[in-house]
Formats: sequence, structure tokens, C-alpha cells
Amino acid sequence: MCYAVGIKIPKKQTIKVGQVQLNLDDLDIPVQSGFAYEGWPVIFNESDEANTPQQMLRPGLMHWELIPSWVRNEKELIESRKKYTTLNIKAENILNNKVAQGTIHTHRCLVLASHFFEWQQIEKEKYPYCISVNDKPVFYMAGVWNTWTNQNTGETKNSFGIITTEANALMSKIHNVKKRMPTILDVDAANSWVNENLNDVQILELAKYQINESKLSAYTVAKNFQQRTNPCEKVAYKIFTPQTLF
Repeated sequence: MCYAVGIKIPKKQTIKVGQVQLNLDDLDIPVQSGFAYEGWPVIFNESDEANTPQQMLRPGLMHWELIPSWVRNEKELIESRKKYTTLNIKAENILNNKVAQGTIHTHRCLVLASHFFEWQQIEKEKYPYCISVNDKPVFYMAGVWNTWTNQNTGETKNSFGIITTEANALMSKIHNVKKRMPTILDVDAANSWVNENLNDVQILELAKYQINESKLSAYTVAKNFQQRTNPCEKVAYKIFTPQTLF
């Protein structure tokens, strides 16, 4: 799963996705919970002008929670959260997922992050980890997005969900109950995800991609990391169990 993420872009910079150069503004969000239902930076294709078919890749903030098309207003949206969450979308079911299947072929995005957090359970205790990609201050997670319309007000809102896949060897030891992780894409895969017309087989292949464990770094942090100024500060726990030996 992936319900808490962070990002740090210390200064304005230019990145390249395929042949497209994009300008990213400086940004520092040490940690954000998906359950805050706020905006998060993504890269996505959108028409450059109203009523024109040409799509342009651009960065922007988008509501984190893929809002179902059948939800008619904010009241129904709040009620729907009591039944299910669309912060994450499972890769294995993405072609048949009721929320994502209508847009996965045309509305794929890259979710930007510098790190994410996950919990390891040992007996009855849980211990949080901060996980990052080696030598990648900002990396890409696969996402799917849509444009939702509030039928009461007419307001439109772009929303997205993070795609998750089966955990790799390292993440299986950390997220050792549900054994899931976000789908983290390398540069070439990220380009394919947003810039190419993919068929069902290709979509599934990329959505289910597992980054090699050797490319990840992980360490324990404070249990109240979401309330800390530096949520990624390393905190050691005296846990003497083979489960924690990587």
C-alpha cells in the first residue's frame, strides 16, 4: 500500500520525460497522508487549450483519491470513504477496477515523490519505515487519474490514485502483512506510461512492475513520524527478531 509520502525539490529544476522537458518548482512536503485528501504533485497529459485534441505533458497538483464517476457530490464522496478507499489502485485488477477501468487507457500519470512510509508488523507492534530510491531525489510512481464533476456545483476536480503492486523482497519484509508497494517506474518505463498508446498487456506489465530491491533504501523512523518536523529522521528500535534482519 502507499498512504503516506513525502517530496523535497530544493530549487526549481528541469526534468525530461521522454522528449518532453518539464519545469518543476521548488517544493518541500516532508510527509502527507493520503487520508488528508489534499493535492499532490503529478505529471499528466492534458489538452493545451479548451476544445483542442492535442495533449501536453505537464506537472501540477491533483487531488489524491481517484474519485468514482458515480459519486455525485461532496456528501456522497465523504460517505463513500466509509466503504472503500481509492487512494491506491491494485495493478493486478486495474483493467477491471470499476473506478479506474474507464480512464486507464487514456489518463495515466506519474506521481512524484522523494520517499514513502510503510509499517512493519512484529507480533502486536508496528514499526514505520521511510523508503527511498537510491540516487533519485525525486522518483516516479505509476498513477491513474480522471476529472470528476460535482453535480451539485458544477465544479470539476482532477483526481488520481497510486498504483500498487506485489512487494519485492525488501518490501515483503517491511510491509510483511499485506505485502504491497507502490509501482515505482524507472525513466524509460515512466516515459512509456504517460507518452505511449499502450495495449492491455503493456498496461498490466508496467502496472505490476517491481523495482529491484537493491535500488531501495529503508530504515525505521519514529512511530509519530507524521507529527514530526523531520519525519525521515532515523530512529532505532531494539527489536531482536530474525524478521527484522535484511
